[in-house]
Amino acid sequence: MSRPWVDFINIDEQELQSCSNEFGSYKFRVFANGTTRNEGRNSKVIAPGQSIMLELDGNTEILTHEAPVMIRAFVFEGNIALDGKEVKERTYIEIPAGSQVPTVTSAGNARVFISYDGEYLVTSAIAKNNDIVIKYTQDLVWRSPIVSDFPGGAARKAFHDHGEYGSGILGILPEWDSPFYEWHTFSEEILIVQGSIISSFGTMKRGAYLSHPGGDDTEHGPMYSKEGCLMVVLREGPVGNTFTPADPAEVASRRV
Repeated sequence: MSRPWVDFINIDEQELQSCSNEFGSYKFRVFANGTTRNEGRNSKVIAPGQSIMLELDGNTEILTHEAPVMIRAFVFEGNIALDGKEVKERTYIEIPAGSQVPTVTSAGNARVFISYDGEYLVTSAIAKNNDIVIKYTQDLVWRSPIVSDFPGGAARKAFHDHGEYGSGILGILPEWDSPFYEWHTFSEEILIVQGSIISSFGTMKRGAYLSHPGGDDTEHGPMYSKEGCLMVVLREGPVGNTFTPADPAEVASRRV
């Protein structure tokens, strides 16, 4: 499963929306709507699903409830609290469907990137399970990217890889260069956390988001980063990349 093709949008250019229900009132901005299969750039939406930026302030409180779907989240800006316990910026959170979502608050402004497949329809305040993954980026070790032939100058901190799901921080060094066209068998969602990267569609900076379903017609690249870049990457599907050399003129255009 994946989000529809989005390449790329900037979060602050998206409309600020509001939601109120018995579990709280909050504001958010939408990156992408709908869930698709990994069937290429024109994959049809087959189910609900959403990727959003939750916008919190000191008055926001989202009460504890049972997660109706698997939640993958990343504290993008500021600190939050889960059941009163501080969770710092750049922390990854994953909650399986059917587990307890803690009460969410923040002492000040904070932003949380959230992605889920399915319909977020809460039916119970109490869950039977209390499974939750919390990983702080700073505590993790840099390792090789999950794609074995990924261009040099990059490393990954894994948050939580299980089955065909994966999540982590990908870091690329200044002057990193990928002079290839590429497509992959898995879907990806990317959110830029720091720095910038130049792709086929322009320069992505902090707060830029893209979504690529898997499929051989989702070719993108070449890419280049002058200053280096950190990005959150959410993956779903079997790992496999195909790289082919890009047109030299196109590669050179990225380095201007």
